[in-house]
Amino acid sequence: MKSIIYKYSAIAAVIIVLFMIASTVLFIKMDNEPLSLTLGFAGMLVGFATIFLALEKYKKANGGVLTFVDGLKIGAIIALIGSLSYTVVWMIEFQFVFPDFMEKFAAKQIEQLNASNLDPAVLAEQIKKMQEMAENYKNPFYRFGMTLMEILPIGIIITLLAAIILRKKAN
Repeated sequence: MKSIIYKYSAIAAVIIVLFMIASTVLFIKMDNEPLSLTLGFAGMLVGFATIFLALEKYKKANGGVLTFVDGLKIGAIIALIGSLSYTVVWMIEFQFVFPDFMEKFAAKQIEQLNASNLDPAVLAEQIKKMQEMAENYKNPFYRFGMTLMEILPIGIIITLLAAIILRKKAN
């Protein structure tokens, strides 16, 4: 089980990180946020597709048997390692490539809020929340947690699906 986890965690991490770097380059060179976000999300899905491959490999090595619990264990570890890789790379990118990311993001969100037809009290509340989030994002622990929560739920959902779809009890 360990060798399968090591191999497929590494593959998932490399795929996710490469897509993330490509997404960053695309964003910087073309200033195309929607395409950059789409590419980043696609990288998450492609990277976490390795969970299916890992569970198939384990199932084959285990005489065609894969319990739901074993599927969860293997998939969750791969999802966690892929997610941590993504998060660490974002922390590096944030520090050295996008140090003003949150200020620009918050300003853009506030601009969109101001252009909306929200009730003034609701608008003020939404703007305050965005400003608080921007302030909190300066804390690296907060930023780490927020970034991890962007990707980890996707890995957990794929893990659950793979474990359900591929499970097979012993005869």
